[in-house]
Amino acid sequence: MSIESSPMPRAAGISLPIEIDRGSAMPLPDQLVAVFRRLISTGVLHPDEPVPSSRRMSAHLGISRGTVETAYAQLGVEGYLVSRERSATRVNPDLPPALGERSRRRQPPAVPRRPPQHVVDLRPGFGGDNPLREPAFRRAWRDSLDTDPGPVDPLGQPGARWAIAEHLRLLRGTKVEPDDVILTSGSRDGIRLLFTSGLEGAIGVENPGFPGLRQAMTDRELVPFDVSAGLDESELDRIAPLVGAVVVTPNHQFPHGTTLPVDRRVRLLGWAAENDVLVIEDDYDSEARYRRTVVPTLYDLAVSLGVGAQVVHVGTFSTLLTSAVSTGYLIAHGPVTERLARTRTALGPAFSPVMQTAIASYLSSGGLRRRISRGRRRLRAAEAVLAEVGEIRGLVHEGRTLVIETDEHDARRLRAELAARGILVASLAAGWSGDSDVRHGIVLAHSNVEAPVLRQALRTVQRLTASAEEAARLGEAAASEEAAD
Repeated sequence: MSIESSPMPRAAGISLPIEIDRGSAMPLPDQLVAVFRRLISTGVLHPDEPVPSSRRMSAHLGISRGTVETAYAQLGVEGYLVSRERSATRVNPDLPPALGERSRRRQPPAVPRRPPQHVVDLRPGFGGDNPLREPAFRRAWRDSLDTDPGPVDPLGQPGARWAIAEHLRLLRGTKVEPDDVILTSGSRDGIRLLFTSGLEGAIGVENPGFPGLRQAMTDRELVPFDVSAGLDESELDRIAPLVGAVVVTPNHQFPHGTTLPVDRRVRLLGWAAENDVLVIEDDYDSEARYRRTVVPTLYDLAVSLGVGAQVVHVGTFSTLLTSAVSTGYLIAHGPVTERLARTRTALGPAFSPVMQTAIASYLSSGGLRRRISRGRRRLRAAEAVLAEVGEIRGLVHEGRTLVIETDEHDARRLRAELAARGILVASLAAGWSGDSDVRHGIVLAHSNVEAPVLRQALRTVQRLTASAEEAARLGEAAASEEAAD
């Protein structure tokens, strides 16, 4: 008995197994019919897909063309295949449901080319104009496709590391050698790289604190320390024997986006050196400090002051370029540097060398600096809009974000009602670890959108937080404004 199994030729480049048993008592046309019935009924071949021509099939299997035509004719009679003049023989597009759902073609998920325009995203870390539409970024991406990135460096392509070092020098005043930059696919990837490199023990986290990085540490013991009134040294002393590292956000403390003063930064580094605690500096949203002088990073201070604290600076471009462009970097001071480099080398590059080349081109051409300048203008315009809208009940504006404190029920109602109107805001309670002393409300990043959009969103927030009498008055005023427009 001779059974021949070979992939079936397909115009689309897909190969399917066809078995021919030349020693079988079953005629060859019947064998082909049985094979095609199975392929179609099990969903391997989909309705309306073409099958190979009789000429190609006969040449491929080494059988006569008449044998294949006989099989195809039988499959046509049975309703499995259809033939049309001047068109390929195809699987019947109208196969009955009796063949089962498995025979139905599975359509790829629909992916919108553009995000819905009606959504106003005021969540910190989201929103802003999409870099994928920005000519400078698109040009950098096109250029990267024509550029040979060279040998793959798992720590990051040399051009990308150099461009990030220059970016830190020009925008942050941070002096770092390109060889000290390790690329990541964002802040969470940087944290996971730290853990993989041998970071052990519990992790101290700010309470309240930006919830993003905590989601990357769910498998670690987290020890919250209170920063509701700024850096509390007694809190640091309390957690010192309990933790091996602390994650801090000195450039954007949740929820208001305030900055940790330099003197407290120095004391934090001294405490870390004395207690042998690694400091993980999450530089989230640092480039968005559009109005104030840039404060030295903890990494800068540790190097310039010569303190013995180990610091890992976790940087990301996700805030500026959105999470669709997941890119970031680490720079480290102390013995941890070598461990991180070894681990990154073992794991390989964090993301595509082609994207690294695009990021390098975008940074080097000044595209990111111009984007930050647009952000500054947007924030100035947002401040003007906030003043124009007037009082919003419960609003506190102490930093780069707006906070409205309420009880738990009203916070949930506000988020739901705003979402129903296409306005997304963050939960204030999400910044607290555990259940004790949690404060409820909403958090808004008002510089995420252009002034006209922000004006309408803030008017909506104003009405939803107002008393019944105030809401009626504001509604009438809004109707008058619309009529005037």
